[in-house]
Amino acid sequence: MKKGIYDVLKGVALSSTALLLVFISPMIAKSEVQKEKEVAYNEENWQEFYSAPGKCIMKFPVKPEHFTEKMSVPEEGYDLKYDAYISSVGKQTVFMLLVAQYPEFVDESYAQLSLESFLNGILRHNPGNQLIFADLILVEGHEALDFFIRTGNVYFKGRAMMVKNSLYLMAMECEVQSYDEKPYNIFINSFHLSN
Repeated sequence: MKKGIYDVLKGVALSSTALLLVFISPMIAKSEVQKEKEVAYNEENWQEFYSAPGKCIMKFPVKPEHFTEKMSVPEEGYDLKYDAYISSVGKQTVFMLLVAQYPEFVDESYAQLSLESFLNGILRHNPGNQLIFADLILVEGHEALDFFIRTGNVYFKGRAMMVKNSLYLMAMECEVQSYDEKPYNIFINSFHLSN
């Protein structure tokens, strides 16, 4: 994989243009932030999206961009295929669904270990990542991990879960001053498996 998932999100989510805009013209930036909040708060406008890989349904504030990647894991002897769906609300907030397909021999019996390894990988990726919280929960009968991470002035909050040999990552990334629980809850609670 050329770039890590977190790197892709960082590139999409927080452009230097948005930060520059805040310093150059607070009135314009404030009106843009207000428009972004209106989009994020109005659940009626959120679009339900079906992912064939992973067989799941999730709502996004705007139609997500779709990326498919294949990552070689030579130390384990297999390839990991994933589909990422990224929906940006202005330049302040990004919502993402990642569905990673592991080989058939990887299954849910190792869910807790896989989820903890996933979280540790995110934390090790950048020494500036600070874990605010992480909780193991059950979602639709499957083990999941809710997490909240801060890196400088950016929050990365989400949920990861294993179902059979698939890892689902649902996350929101935003600047600290743009953080709002309501759109995050709309997003995270809209996820459903669709066998």
